[in-house]
Amino acid sequence: KIIHIATHGFFNQQNANMYNHHNKIENSLTRSGLYMAAANNIFFYDTIPEGVEDGVLNSLEISSLNLQGLDMVVLSACETALGEISSDGVFGLQRAFKMAGAKSILMSLWKVDDDATCFLMTEFYRNWMGGKSKQEALNIARNAVRSNERWQNPKYWAAFILLDGIE
Repeated sequence: KIIHIATHGFFNQQNANMYNHHNKIENSLTRSGLYMAAANNIFFYDTIPEGVEDGVLNSLEISSLNLQGLDMVVLSACETALGEISSDGVFGLQRAFKMAGAKSILMSLWKVDDDATCFLMTEFYRNWMGGKSKQEALNIARNAVRSNERWQNPKYWAAFILLDGIE
C-alpha cells in the first residue's frame, strides 16, 4: 500500500525540445524522474553496455506502471514535486504516479536537507501509523522539525507537500 523512494529526483527545465517525442505529454514526462542505483552508468560511461539498465526511471516509464490500489507514494528526495506547468496542470513525477494509479503522493518542492528530511519522515510515519490522517501527520512532522533550533528555517520543513492526502 506504500512505496517510499529515497533517492535523487530530477526535473530538466532546460532543453524542453531535446527529446524527439511527437507527443507533448511524453516530452514533458521524459524530462523528470528518479535516479536509481545504476544511474552512475549514464554519468560515467559514453555507452551503456547491452543488457545494463541506465538507472533512470523517468516519469513516462512510471506512468505506464500499474499502481492501482497503491495508497501512498513518498518521494523523500529533492525537487520531486517539480514539473512542466501547463494549462493541463503539472507534468512531472506527481502526474506520472497519479496516471499509474497512486492515491496520494508526498513530495518536495526544492532541495532538502538529509538529516531534517530523515527526521521529518520518521515523525510523519510515526503519526500516520499512529492513527492521524496523512495531512495531520505531515503537519505534526513539520512542526517537530521546526521545533529543532537547527531547522527552524522553512527550507528545512516546508519543502514537502501532500497531493490528494484527504482521507
